[in-house]
Amino acid sequence: MAYLLLGPIIRVVLPVINKVHRFVAGIKPLPGSSILCVEVKRHRGDAVKLDGGCVVRPGDPVIKLHLNSDWIARRWRSSSGTGMKGFPQGLIYYFREGLRLLAAEVDHGEYSRIVAVYGWTAFHVHAGRLGFQVIDLPDTLRIRMARLHIAALMQAHHVPWLRRHATFRSPLTVKAVWLSRADLLKIHGSSP
Repeated sequence: MAYLLLGPIIRVVLPVINKVHRFVAGIKPLPGSSILCVEVKRHRGDAVKLDGGCVVRPGDPVIKLHLNSDWIARRWRSSSGTGMKGFPQGLIYYFREGLRLLAAEVDHGEYSRIVAVYGWTAFHVHAGRLGFQVIDLPDTLRIRMARLHIAALMQAHHVPWLRRHATFRSPLTVKAVWLSRADLLKIHGSSP
C-alpha cells in the first residue's frame, strides 16, 4: 500500500525540491527551449584526464549539465494528446540540440572560460554517441543520494527505461559523463 503512495508523493514533492535546488545552485536553462540546464562551478576532487589530452584540475571552471524538468513536463503534457504517454521520444535529438546551443554559448557567450562539461546520468550508455567520455563514480553517500534523486526524477517523468533496467535487487547505475571544451566545440559547434 505504501508503494502505491510513493509515486504521487514523489510527483508532488520533487518539483519543490528541484526549484529550491535550481535556485541555490544557480542552475539556469539554456537560451531558447532546451532539454539542458547548466550549473557553472569549480571542479572539486581529483584531476580528471579526458581523451584528447584535456585535464580538468581542481578549481577549473566547468559546467555541470542538468535535465530541464520544466521542458520535460511541457513535452510530456503536449504529447499526451497524441497518444504518447510518459517521457518524450527521440531524446538523443533533443540532447544534440541542447549541446549545439551550449557549444554556441561556450564559443561566444558567457561560458567561454569553461574547461569541460559533465553530468551524472543513468543514460551513460548513450552518452558516447554524443561524444562524452564515461567515467565510473566512487560508491559514496553523495553518489547514492544522486542515484536516488535521478531514479525519483525518472519515476516522476514516467521514463519507461527505468522499469526495464532498475529493480530493487539491481539499482540504477549512475556514471559521470565528461566532454572537454575542445570536443564540445568540435562535435557540436557550428565552426568546422
